[in-house]
Amino acid sequence: MPPALARWLPRASVTVLVVTASLLAWKEGGGADARMPAPHVDVVEQPEDTTAGHGASAYEVTARLVDALGTAHLQVPSLAAAQPFVAPYWRKMHAPWSHLSGSAAQLGLTLAVRTSRGQEKQLAVPTKAGDTWVPQARIWNMNEGSFDQRECIFAPTPATLSFALDVPPRARLRLSPAVLTPVPLTTVFDVSVVDSGGGEQPLKHLRVAGADARKWIDLDLDLAPWGGHKVTLELRTSTDASAPDEKRWTLPLAEEASPDGGLENAPPVPPMSLALWGDPVVVAEQPTRVPYNVLWFVVDALRPDVAASLHDPAEDAAKLSAPRPPLDALLPSIPGLVPNIDRLVARGVHFTHAWSAGTWTRAGTLAMFSGERSSELGIDTRDWVLPPEPVARYYRPEPPMLPLLLWRVGADATAFVNNFFMAGYVPVGVDMGFERVTDHRYRTRDTDAIANDALAWLDGHKGDRFFLVVNTNSPHEPYDPPKDLLARIPRPPAGPRDAQVRAYMAEAAKDDAAIGRILDAVEAMGLTRSTLVVLTADHGETLSAAHDNIGFEDMPMRFHHAIGNFEETTRIPLVMALPGVLDGGRAVADRVRNIDIAPTVLELEGLEADPRMSGKSLLPLARGEKEPQPRVVVTEGRGTRGILWDRWHLVVHEGSTEDELYDLQDDPGERHDVAKRPANRDVVAELRARLTAALANVNAADAKDAPASATAPVVHLVFAGAGRAHRVSGTITAGDGKHGVTLAVAPLGVPGDVVRLDGPTASFSLSTAPDALVGLDLRVDPPGAPVAWKLYLDDSPWPDGATYAGPFGLPAVASRTGIAGDDARAEVYAASTPTVDPARDLGIFVTRDRPQSSPGAGSPANPTPEAAAAAKAAQTEMQQVLRQWGYAHGSH
Repeated sequence: MPPALARWLPRASVTVLVVTASLLAWKEGGGADARMPAPHVDVVEQPEDTTAGHGASAYEVTARLVDALGTAHLQVPSLAAAQPFVAPYWRKMHAPWSHLSGSAAQLGLTLAVRTSRGQEKQLAVPTKAGDTWVPQARIWNMNEGSFDQRECIFAPTPATLSFALDVPPRARLRLSPAVLTPVPLTTVFDVSVVDSGGGEQPLKHLRVAGADARKWIDLDLDLAPWGGHKVTLELRTSTDASAPDEKRWTLPLAEEASPDGGLENAPPVPPMSLALWGDPVVVAEQPTRVPYNVLWFVVDALRPDVAASLHDPAEDAAKLSAPRPPLDALLPSIPGLVPNIDRLVARGVHFTHAWSAGTWTRAGTLAMFSGERSSELGIDTRDWVLPPEPVARYYRPEPPMLPLLLWRVGADATAFVNNFFMAGYVPVGVDMGFERVTDHRYRTRDTDAIANDALAWLDGHKGDRFFLVVNTNSPHEPYDPPKDLLARIPRPPAGPRDAQVRAYMAEAAKDDAAIGRILDAVEAMGLTRSTLVVLTADHGETLSAAHDNIGFEDMPMRFHHAIGNFEETTRIPLVMALPGVLDGGRAVADRVRNIDIAPTVLELEGLEADPRMSGKSLLPLARGEKEPQPRVVVTEGRGTRGILWDRWHLVVHEGSTEDELYDLQDDPGERHDVAKRPANRDVVAELRARLTAALANVNAADAKDAPASATAPVVHLVFAGAGRAHRVSGTITAGDGKHGVTLAVAPLGVPGDVVRLDGPTASFSLSTAPDALVGLDLRVDPPGAPVAWKLYLDDSPWPDGATYAGPFGLPAVASRTGIAGDDARAEVYAASTPTVDPARDLGIFVTRDRPQSSPGAGSPANPTPEAAAAAKAAQTEMQQVLRQWGYAHGSH
């Protein structure tokens, strides 16, 4: 027996524990997805809530069966025969985020079931000419009704889907069977588990009568008996023609058969059942990978000055005393109008100068969920109806949509909305990365339906980690508020003179009541301390009589948005509340954007922002830190772009040299365009240059270069020469060339002049030492930006097999030539650098620290001295074992 193995065997059980603990620390501590530590939360006499912070237990998604279709065993003999019968149903698309091919791509769908009963109501819009415009539903997606969209598996009967699963402890299977269209058959759904010995255990037998189509039936099944075992999960669908269907059923897909929702051209009754498995996921109760739930309220077209708590009396006074006062561009402060928003403001942090990157719903919603302007995603803000090619480009690189990023780490991403732009199966919308979107599209009763659904969902998912969006729509025109809420608006001079403006404010009070119901439920469930609450709007609303003119495509500006690009059109409320982190009713006066919200949420969750995000986390501002220069506010509308800088607001029109310029200090209501004044020519030129730079995501000429953040993770490049002085040279490049990035390089063990830095590129030349380690420490901001290197050893290309990564110095796979993605970050993450022998080892050793946010003592990012010493000892011992077995470095 080799001496090394003899020494190791008595400690085998200890080493196994070390390996297990190390891998668990890698996965749960951030290596698997390059997480940052969440900001520390001080718990103050709130013992009822025990789910906040890293390590708390909650149900998280561990497997998505739609994603697993590519490796599943699929028996769907009727798939080809079923296609002609499902083809007329147009509220569907191939699952855009699962990257399936072949028959699996035909089975993986995102599909909306119309759950409202009765004939689908066709929307008709009166025009100024006295005509009526009837938008085609298949294009505009505007028909009245309720639509429950889920990720699902299409399983026309008969079908058997078999999935190989490693079942985690305390696991459950959640899925929602449905039948797409009524048929005179009973559809049978069977779920069973086959263990490794071939024994089959039925979990669920569900029979759905033909008339019970078009609704998802939520199931929650216990997988705990198979925890820790490999099993085969089988989902079967079949029909029972012998069982009489006593309920009435109608012709299939009748309302969906034609673009206008009519009954003509209804397809024949299919000979099989068009069965669906909705939202099929495995969840497990385990230490959470993200520390907080997110409850995100969006109130369409809500202006911040609707809420008394979001008024700044000093700023209001300055506006009213300006040479050109804002008149009705500034709403009066009405205490008590929206008490629940006021309550949230009092316990959170509110940003008093926040703007949307879009002047209308699709652009504003994309910006808030992606951290990028709509145009950066390739989705033009000029077109209502999107051409196929930019939509295909949008899906191809998997854009950094926050719901999608959070569902990748186990959170349940669900939305209850009135927002028809969030459906990807119509040309006016795109899928934004939610697993489920329930859309209640009504003029007045949508708010209650949305709130009721959200409350019922929370009750069933209060033990989960979730990202829940509640998007109401009442302040969006047309205005039709309840009379009791309209009575809250005082008559002039305390209230607005215009009846439409009073109705707008009353509509906001309607949505405020729904927000209060949901916040009360969260508190009653004991989830307040573990839930980040965000309240914002997709855009503002143009209410000023000074803006009662006609814009692009002859659309009116007043009581609308999209066309105008005024400050009142794009300024939004932004409130964030999280006990111990974002609290105390603090106000932040710096200008911010809704593209900054997604990076903020990711930082709070201990995740790094995608480097494509042009927004920046708001946490430094919330902590009172001062930034070297203001954030540039850019807004995109239909045919316009705007930039706010200093006291100026410039609006440029596509295809025109006619700019608008407003002096927000002298003219806060933007009633007087001063672009043509000779004295302002330089101002217009400067703001145009700043806008060009901002759209390209580069700094303006006078921008102060901010150093890489002190909290950015350090990438350590350590070189060992196996006892010889080797020449090591090369270049290191940060960023993708499209987004701004800062690179800082600090030499270790060599003179500082070995590195020459030119923006995001560094070139270097150094020599290894026979008995010492040398290297370079890199800081990159934003932290998730890719880093690539090209290396030479003694002026020859870097040898294969001489790059090692991570805490044990294992051969690098994903990080051989840089760190460009989650796989590479996971490979190099290490709490400390590996043990390297400069006299024996030859190569580069790459590790990456965890960013230091605001962790508490004893947290993974700031361990106690005892824990750090124990971890280092365990790592050293494990590395020795791996090295002796030939898995780690030391073979050169």
